[in-house]
Amino acid sequence: MKILFFLLLFFNVALAAYIQLKPDTSGALQLPTELQPEKIRSVSQFTTCLEWGNFIEADLPRVQAALAGQQLIDKINPQTTGKVPVFWVHIPPLRSKFHAERKIEELEKLGVTTHTHVQDNNKWNNAISMGFFQNIEDAQAFLGALRSKGVRSAIIGARNLEQMKFVIAEPPQSVVDKMVELKQAFPHTELKTIKCESTNNKV
Repeated sequence: MKILFFLLLFFNVALAAYIQLKPDTSGALQLPTELQPEKIRSVSQFTTCLEWGNFIEADLPRVQAALAGQQLIDKINPQTTGKVPVFWVHIPPLRSKFHAERKIEELEKLGVTTHTHVQDNNKWNNAISMGFFQNIEDAQAFLGALRSKGVRSAIIGARNLEQMKFVIAEPPQSVVDKMVELKQAFPHTELKTIKCESTNNKV
C-alpha cells in the first residue's frame, strides 16, 4: 500500500509540473495587455515652426494686411497669449467722423503720419490712435516728439489689450524669406524658430 501511495503521489507531482511548464504551441506571442497594438497610443510628435510676435490687438489690421500682401494668411496660425497692460498715445474721441478726418489732415500737415482713425461701436469711436507702448518711458518720449511738432491734443492712456503671435509649421524657405521681409516692417517684433507640436499625428 505504501508503494502504491508513493507512486500516486509522484504521478500527481509530475503531472502538475508538466502543466506548469508546458510551452504554448499556438505559435502566438502573448504581449502584456498594455503593450498590445490596440492599446498603444501615438506619442506626441514635434516639428519645426516659425513664430512671429508679439502683437497687440490694435496692431492686427496692419499685420493682417501685410500678411495678405505676401499671400501668407492661409499659412499662419494666430495664437492669443493673454492680455497685457499698454500705454496708448492717442487723441480722445472727436464729435464725429468729419471732425476726426479734419484732425488727421491737421496731423499730416504737421508731418505726423503714424495715426489710425478708430472706427467702431465702442467708446473709442472717432479717436485717433498714435501708438501703443509697453512702458511709460517710451510713450512719454513719443508724446514729447509729437509736442515738438505742434500736436497739443494727444494724451497717454492705460489699456489692457489682448496679445497675439503667429505660428507657421514647417515653413518652406520661400515662406521664411517672406517672413524675414515682413519682420523688417515691424522692427519691435521677434521672429524665431521653435519646436511645436505637430497637428498631423496618426493614432
